[in-house]
Amino acid sequence: MQESMLRWYGYVRRRPPDYVGNLALQLSLPGRRSRGRPKTRCKDVVIKDMSECQVSEEDVMDRAKWKKRIGKADPTTLWDAS
Repeated sequence: MQESMLRWYGYVRRRPPDYVGNLALQLSLPGRRSRGRPKTRCKDVVIKDMSECQVSEEDVMDRAKWKKRIGKADPTTLWDAS
């Protein structure tokens, strides 16, 4: 799930600034939030995943670097079957 979310984020960020996806990422609604624990936003999850993969906002424009860093190894291939 983490890899697919970061793949989508990279795709959206490389689009023009007036693209609806970029506008939605920068959207902040006025007013107060409801009581209790705040709901997890998509942007918060992406920022956390980016820190885990050690990528930054500037790395988005370099597709090769972005794709290499966000890709995860398949854990089933690491095990010796014999």
